[in-house]
Amino acid sequence: MKPNKTASNIRRIDPLHPEPEVLKETLQILTDNGIVMAPTETKYGLLARIDSPGLVQKVYDIKKRPLSIPTAIFVNSIEEIKNIGELNSIAQTIAESFLPGPMTLVVKARVDYPAPIVLNGKIGLRFSSSEIITQLLAQADFNLTATSANISGENEPENIEEAIKQFGDNINLYLDAGQLNGPSSTVVDCSGETYKILREGAISNEDIKKSLEMN
Repeated sequence: MKPNKTASNIRRIDPLHPEPEVLKETLQILTDNGIVMAPTETKYGLLARIDSPGLVQKVYDIKKRPLSIPTAIFVNSIEEIKNIGELNSIAQTIAESFLPGPMTLVVKARVDYPAPIVLNGKIGLRFSSSEIITQLLAQADFNLTATSANISGENEPENIEEAIKQFGDNINLYLDAGQLNGPSSTVVDCSGETYKILREGAISNEDIKKSLEMN
């Protein structure tokens, strides 16, 4: 799918009550192998269907990001996490304590998706509390990339204007939910016998420790 001119591919969206017509347009673009910049409960992210390796490669090309760095994918339930990855007792407790929410769980993969989705036998799974992401996944028959909306090494944009400066017409649709400047999602690796924080964000290490102590 070829990108449109930037001025014509921006849609305002209510992050709490997303407009059905905007979601319908977004889903059609994603189905047709387009790339969408959309708000999550934390930052803006780049969405593309993961069942097209060439499309995932395209996302990485426009981000100028090497395939040796993994991307997480959006899922719509803890049950789906169990189907795609292996949840040990620590991962299970963390998932039940904080998901859906601003966290990516890195676990051993049960699937054989190519890099950068599965790397070294691991996969990152993001069960978001964003109403936009939730409704898109409920209507789609594919999962979506969960990768930050920035050129590698650049700051993550806090609004669509900043995003356009980085990506211009390389994005098929920008979903504008206004200013997003909260903390990033937390990334936690639960693939081993204990957990390891890869990026501390909206959910702190202290929060995770407490949840494990209580269980």
